[in-house]
Amino acid sequence: MLFLDKFKGIVFDLDGVLVDTEYNHWQGWVKALKPFGVNFSREEYTDCSGKSGDVIERILIKKYKLPKFHLEKEKESIMAKFFSENKINTMYFVKEAIEFFKTRKFRIAVATSSPKDQAMIKLQNTGLFDFFDSITSRNDVKNGKPYPDIYIFAAKKLGIKPEQCIAFEDTQYGVESAKTAGLYCIAIPTEISVKQDFSKADRIFKNLKEATNYLVNEEI
Repeated sequence: MLFLDKFKGIVFDLDGVLVDTEYNHWQGWVKALKPFGVNFSREEYTDCSGKSGDVIERILIKKYKLPKFHLEKEKESIMAKFFSENKINTMYFVKEAIEFFKTRKFRIAVATSSPKDQAMIKLQNTGLFDFFDSITSRNDVKNGKPYPDIYIFAAKKLGIKPEQCIAFEDTQYGVESAKTAGLYCIAIPTEISVKQDFSKADRIFKNLKEATNYLVNEEI
């Protein structure tokens, strides 16, 4: 029996797994913080990458002793404008991986910390939207990543138990979200997240091609 036969659903994170946008999100925070004289480095963003915007906002306001300000809202406004005006690239082997699971009759979902409108823009911009059975965004749940809410809700929308789903994540906090929710989780770190702690992931691969090759060949 193939290891893959244990599962019925696939849940992809969006930024850093399906679309190449992590650098853009860092720059969004950089621009939102600029009026306060804060130089938000890539290393500092690495520590936050994968957490939902409201969590990052609280961290930054506390760290830099900023006045009460809708920092996340400003950052997301910057991002919405950028993504609506610029081409978005997919990560390596994305369409092939989606086709791999589609041909095997898996139900496929997106679970993202991005706001719903941004998620839709990214998926439509890259031609990926029609491939998914459901999309769960930060707007759909009370708590974003690293809390498990997004993955619990994503599995529920697919009509599949969390333990029957495989999650694909690129950050430590996304992995923690998926694992706490009960999903099997494969980590594919990016250049931005590679130094994070992926010890809770079930498997770690360099890209989606390596991951799908493993899944199609691994036996129980």
